[in-house]
Amino acid sequence: MPLESFKHEMLDLLLQFLWRQWSALGVAGQSECDDSWVIDPEALLLFSATITRYDQRLFDEILDWVVCNERFINVQRLKQLLKTENFSSGQVLTAIAKHVVREKSAPSWKKLARSDHADSKEQALFYLKTGKPMPVVGDKDEPFLTCGFARNPVQLRKLSKPFSKNTIPALLLQLRGLMGTNSRAEILLYLLINEQGTIQEIADQTGYAWRSVQDVLFEMGHSPVIHFPETKKGRVYYIHSKPWQDMFSIDRLNKIQWICWPPLFRALELIWLKLQDAEFVNLSTLEQAAEIKRMMDSEVIPRLTKAGFGSELHKISGVWGEQYLDDWLKVMKAVLERLSRTGG
Repeated sequence: MPLESFKHEMLDLLLQFLWRQWSALGVAGQSECDDSWVIDPEALLLFSATITRYDQRLFDEILDWVVCNERFINVQRLKQLLKTENFSSGQVLTAIAKHVVREKSAPSWKKLARSDHADSKEQALFYLKTGKPMPVVGDKDEPFLTCGFARNPVQLRKLSKPFSKNTIPALLLQLRGLMGTNSRAEILLYLLINEQGTIQEIADQTGYAWRSVQDVLFEMGHSPVIHFPETKKGRVYYIHSKPWQDMFSIDRLNKIQWICWPPLFRALELIWLKLQDAEFVNLSTLEQAAEIKRMMDSEVIPRLTKAGFGSELHKISGVWGEQYLDDWLKVMKAVLERLSRTGG
């Protein structure tokens, strides 16, 4: 069946993509990355916690990296994105937090590690690519078990490295190293890449509250870095990027592609979970087409458009019936192909 074939293709492409992104941040792996986009570590972790359940090696290497670099993850933003985008990985995230706290003091992770999943029914954490649960032989990992997941005890290899100080994918983490793990880093990154922006634009694209962005820009406006006109209505904030290019050894900041990652990852997660749904799989082709169209119109297309991946979506806007399914597969393959191409 076309959908079954696409499901396997999608999983392979997403896992390759995730290996490339995490390797760019310092995860031990063989994948090379010279992408022209900056990685959003919180959105990437939330998405990875769902997809890498089909690749235990990558899952554990990510856990190793998080333990190594936990101070550069904005846990408050992580929880906010989990809530606003409604990612499905909350329980897995709690188990990851428990391991971070066990390995390090990590005060910012402690509240997340205390999230209550005691009533969760036990299920396998990992799956084979066929979709069957991966059996667990012998002892089970206690932190994951308390969150409802059965897996073998975690054994971190501790091969992850700190993120690079002079590559584009790690630029947000570099800014956090300079300015702290707070909203200032994302706000500055948005302005550096786009050269200008309004409060509403920056809030929508970074995941922070409008008021929080306003307060930070007001404070940064008292430095020689941020510039804005006197008028308040529709005020646009500007930045001169040349000094930052020199500081971070980047030839041209405006060659970097800005992507709003949280809605993109949630859109892909929604599609993946739909393809895994046993009830959906058993529907007729016409019913599957109708189900996917409802999901696309209400939840996926708005997110892909916000992320900047909406250019192909107009091709299926007026299509109905079984033809929709065929055209949808072509569009989604184009989206995945764009992700899989180095450089975006």
